[in-house]
Amino acid sequence: MQALSWFAALVLFVPHADASDPIFTEQTIAKGVAAPHSTISNAFDYEFMVAGGAVGDFDRDGDQDLFVLGGSAGLDKLYINDGTGHFTDETASWGLLANHRGAGAAVGDFNNDGFLDIYVTSLGPQPFYSPGFNRLYRNNGDHTFTDVAPFAGVRFNSFNIGDAYSAAFGDYDLDGDLDLLVVGWRSGNTLFQNNGDETFTNVTAAMNLPASMVNGYSCRFVDMNADRYPEILIAADFGTSQYLINNTDGTFANATPFNGTGLDSNGMGNTYADFNNDGRFDWYVTSLTNTLNGVPGSGNMLYLQNETPHRFTESSMTAGCNYGYWSWGADAVDFNHDGFVDIIDTNGARDLKNQDDPTLLFMNTGAGNFVEQAVDAGIVHTGQGRGLLTADFDNDGDRDILILCNRQQASLYRNDLPAGPDTHSVTIRFDTSHIPTLAPDGFGTRVALVSDNHTQLRYLDGGSNYLAQSELSMHLGLGADTHTLATITYANGATDTLYLPDGTNATITALPCPADFSPSGALDIFDVFAFLDLFNNAHPQADLTDDGNHDIFDVFAFLSLYNAGCP
Repeated sequence: MQALSWFAALVLFVPHADASDPIFTEQTIAKGVAAPHSTISNAFDYEFMVAGGAVGDFDRDGDQDLFVLGGSAGLDKLYINDGTGHFTDETASWGLLANHRGAGAAVGDFNNDGFLDIYVTSLGPQPFYSPGFNRLYRNNGDHTFTDVAPFAGVRFNSFNIGDAYSAAFGDYDLDGDLDLLVVGWRSGNTLFQNNGDETFTNVTAAMNLPASMVNGYSCRFVDMNADRYPEILIAADFGTSQYLINNTDGTFANATPFNGTGLDSNGMGNTYADFNNDGRFDWYVTSLTNTLNGVPGSGNMLYLQNETPHRFTESSMTAGCNYGYWSWGADAVDFNHDGFVDIIDTNGARDLKNQDDPTLLFMNTGAGNFVEQAVDAGIVHTGQGRGLLTADFDNDGDRDILILCNRQQASLYRNDLPAGPDTHSVTIRFDTSHIPTLAPDGFGTRVALVSDNHTQLRYLDGGSNYLAQSELSMHLGLGADTHTLATITYANGATDTLYLPDGTNATITALPCPADFSPSGALDIFDVFAFLDLFNNAHPQADLTDDGNHDIFDVFAFLSLYNAGCP
């Protein structure tokens, strides 16, 4: 394989797509996602604001499974994907049955054992809002989970009241393991540093948050200036959103007062992307347009990053994505594979003015300008949307949408992008398990893609869109582009180059050390033996020249990779 000659990738080709507009079909019950959210009270209280979940390949079989929180009158649910996008409720057998005021979830392999774990934020047991009920479900690798939050030191993020909304994993200190950020509306904003032994240390002071209250709702770790060290982005209520620059020494500097962010009146959800394809990441924060007291809110904010790193221009009005009703969760995805990143934004509030607010689909028409097309695309949703996530549940190469609803059934929308020649895409997943200096699953990896008509940028993070986390992969629309080159920069500074095949939809699993066939994280004689074993058995992985033959040229290719060494 040509890609393998650069960094050992497993490529699965799937025929795909054509039309410029996505077509979504509501498939919730048909696909087995009977995930109602219910509460013991219908009051306008803190639980009114929640409905969360996360997606991840929990059984490591190559497809995306689903974890959904049930609310104080319901049960949390784990749905295992059969590979076609149909789900089976396996909550009990995996040990995840729980009844509590669950808020949000984050997914990441916190102990580097190769299996995705789940962190769950909780407002406490019903009927009380009590602190200390967050959960850290360790994936045991045998189709069971164990709550290790008390031992790990992450059960409490607040000590006076249940105050945990969103959470995010990320390696902010670049030591190869996943740290954890939890945000709360009152006093729950907490940064936990991973000690590497399945425990965490509370290092919240390192964030340098303002002394005044930060009403945190959603958060993420994203490297916004390409220095490999991720910043902290927090969307927060009542004008308290925060942009924290990573100082690269374990501490952060608060840039919010001077960098053009923090203008959202009621920050709820957030997402990021290079919306105008200028090679710099931008930040989108959902906020209220309609409020309970009739005072207009700021609406959604689109912070476009300037040439000067960490400096932004708010552009939501001119870009066409400002008006969002009562917005909550959002995600940035190229739904129609035209090379420009779109925005899905869910809404809802339990008052007469906002109870029928629709989910919005802002389609990017190029250069970061948007047109709202939800109904035209088949997304007719006026439920009580809160959390929102995206994933390719049916493995057809495009991203599907799950809207998590407060005190209602979740809604799954399958993306049925029509087949044809001009909406090809690539999905890149990362296997960094054998490189100790890299966080698992490629957290912190950046990809710059150049093709005939587009320049695109992606970054892999475990951030919260609002109470919910999307698939841990990079998804890039290619359209009909050919001659596509992807430059991969790992969090430890190592780089690789990938030439994408023309005219296909590809799913790629990238390994940072292409000659490490054993694999051990280092190159030695055992890698030679492993390659020769594959070569002698005509294994496709040993066809490094991608010519359908196993010959001396593959041996030469292996020797070249071996001599190049590991990052």
